[in-house]
Amino acid sequence: MDPSPFQIIWIATASIVFVGWLVVSFSAPSQRRTIVEWCSATAMYLGLLSLFVWLALQARADGKTFVLIAFGLLCALFFSGLLVSGWHTVRALGGGSSQESSATH
Repeated sequence: MDPSPFQIIWIATASIVFVGWLVVSFSAPSQRRTIVEWCSATAMYLGLLSLFVWLALQARADGKTFVLIAFGLLCALFFSGLLVSGWHTVRALGGGSSQESSATH
């Protein structure tokens, strides 16, 4: 059985979040840790967004309008979180101050 693109995204993002959690848990505050925090947060939002996109597609295929609207709203919410965490990741990669914002504090 071939994995679907959603399964690949879920495995990859879960792996990134797990490794990021370990790195953040066992390292002192630094610029590198801030980058790992934001990369992990971005991966988490990507995984959640892909989950709710998949659920919305399933609801659409089943013809469940109310469920489709609910999952569509969650998709919008997690997409906005993905944009914000992506912006902070790019800012951290560019050398932004780690004192201004942190994904874990």
